[in-house]
This record gives sequence, structure tokens and C-alpha cells, in this order.
Amino acid sequence: MSELYNTWKGKERKVSKTFSPMIGMIYQSQNNIGALVAIEDDVATLQLKNKSLIKVQVQTLKIKIDE
Repeated sequence: MSELYNTWKGKERKVSKTFSPMIGMIYQSQNNIGALVAIEDDVATLQLKNKSLIKVQVQTLKIKIDE
């Protein structure tokens, strides 16, 4: 067994649940669906399937989950 096994003990902390989009995830904003490639202030850049880039408001982003 490893020397590090069972040596790290994390402490529970309350973390505020703020929205922080993850770059590389697929998001939907209004009528556009694409991969998030950049975030600057309140504007996010999505790369669409046809490789074009569009800028959208961060507040309009919703994670795209296929079922």
C-alpha cells in the first residue's frame, strides 16, 4: 500500500454556489450551441460546429446535456 494512503484529510467548508462556466464544455445560448473557448467580463465566446466564433452574454449560457 502507498505511503500516502489515508494521510490527507480534507476539512468541510461551505462554498458559495456561484456560476462559473467551464471552458471546453458545450453550452447553449439563445439559438446557438457551441464549445466555450473564452470568457471576458460578461461576454463569452462560443465556437460553433462550423468553427465560427460568436460572442454571447455569460448570463444566457445553459449547459447542453444530451439525453
